[in-house]
Amino acid sequence: MKNMIPMSTIEQTLHALGFSSFRAGQAETIRAIVNGHSAAAIFPTGSGKSLCYQIAALHLPGLTLVVSPLLALIQDQIEFMRSKGIAAGQIDSTLSREAERQTIEAIKSRSIKILMISVERFKNERFRNFIAQIPVSLLVVDEAHCISEWGHNFRPDYLKLPVYQKRLNIPQVLLLTATATPKVVADMQRAFGIRPEHVIKTGFYRPNLHITVLEATGSNKKALLQNWLASHKQRPTIIYVTLQKTAEEVALLFKDKGLGVEFYHAGMKHEEREAVQIRFMRGETNTIVATIAFGMGIDKADIGAIIHYDLPKSIENYSQEIGRAGRNGGQADCVVLAAGDNVNILKNFVYGDTPEYTGIMKVLSEIKQVENNWEFTWYQLSNLSNIRQLPLKTLVTYLEMAGIIVPAYSYFAEYQFANVLSNSDIISKFTGERQDFVRKIFSYSTKAVKWSAIDMATLTTQPGCNRERVVAALEYFSQQGYIALETRQSTEVYHVEHRDFDMDTLAQQMYQLFVTKEANEIARID
Repeated sequence: MKNMIPMSTIEQTLHALGFSSFRAGQAETIRAIVNGHSAAAIFPTGSGKSLCYQIAALHLPGLTLVVSPLLALIQDQIEFMRSKGIAAGQIDSTLSREAERQTIEAIKSRSIKILMISVERFKNERFRNFIAQIPVSLLVVDEAHCISEWGHNFRPDYLKLPVYQKRLNIPQVLLLTATATPKVVADMQRAFGIRPEHVIKTGFYRPNLHITVLEATGSNKKALLQNWLASHKQRPTIIYVTLQKTAEEVALLFKDKGLGVEFYHAGMKHEEREAVQIRFMRGETNTIVATIAFGMGIDKADIGAIIHYDLPKSIENYSQEIGRAGRNGGQADCVVLAAGDNVNILKNFVYGDTPEYTGIMKVLSEIKQVENNWEFTWYQLSNLSNIRQLPLKTLVTYLEMAGIIVPAYSYFAEYQFANVLSNSDIISKFTGERQDFVRKIFSYSTKAVKWSAIDMATLTTQPGCNRERVVAALEYFSQQGYIALETRQSTEVYHVEHRDFDMDTLAQQMYQLFVTKEANEIARID
């Protein structure tokens, strides 16, 4: 039986991190985790969910692996943990090769207790091979409602997290979310085997948030917004809109009025978005007009107002978005400029995520043509089927659930390296059969000006050169600083379990699932 850790010890950790007492739900969640149970914490936005895994991690023997849906959220959490003296790291696309190598070495030496990644990182075979060698005590899934197709922000990749948990032998999970209906909670529990007594809910009511709905029309929305902003100049404010062009138009309207308004949306360059966010977080910009791209990860305690210039997508979205206000306990206003003409825009987004029957047939015909393994890239399959990538991922998930295909692995079709040491110097570090193996790797590579491309398809047909061994060797060379390694063109591989399906029948079943999902989303908007 696992030794029980007394709450007095947990409280000492809390005080050491600079907090005087637990918020509602935190103590129960931490107690469940440190005493060996999986758990789910359903707390309002800004109520301290992250502290649950941060404290628990310090009392667990192995690594705590945190899956987060947004890069900005990862970076904010890393900064917070480091400011509190918690040994935390991240592996993501923003890291230089040297920074990633240092993080990997720190994990190997157990000098990092918490590692933050995106869910997409599990598709990286280099990462999977590495993390499989590391003792992981706890898998944390932030924004865990993404695992449920009944949730307002369903992400098909999240459905695979229970599989990864089992493959990596991670004994416990902690699911975190601020917005989960009973149906979504049931999905979360079922996927990870969480017992009902370890689902901790604290309710969603926050008395410092004042909710107002103002009736608006297309002709008076801007005037309503302008009047409201003019009387609330001093408070940091986020104005949410649906369309990117609306964000720019509304921000431009206030540019010459001394209100310090900027816009933010996913169509901007990464550097531009980052600069706008930094200015807002520092208080240099007072008001942001943004799409929901400006959302998770915005942990600014003094936001005094959230204004929905356009209607939110759902009650769940609304709850999550207004939760970014008043995190310091101060009074905050949440204002909706409610205009019925915005409903059609929201519904058109939903309709756009329902693939055509012919597109589904195209995907099924691709599966029919292969004998054992089905390989594709999302970009190519999306173009071929004329289905957007998010609903395409949902379709593939549906086919998994129907038992037609089973995910095998994903790999990078292209590996290339730049020499730090010469090929001959690297070869000389090995002897016997290993030296012959390393020599083969370099003999099946073609050098351009700086980078050498490896002919992986031919190399892996040679004796003693299976793909897993080659990838492990390249990873080792990179970690040792012998080469700089780059990978390209992530390719998905699925085993085809059943090829004898009837095309028309299965296509109709898949199409009906999307039609049902569409109806649920439209009902959610209504």
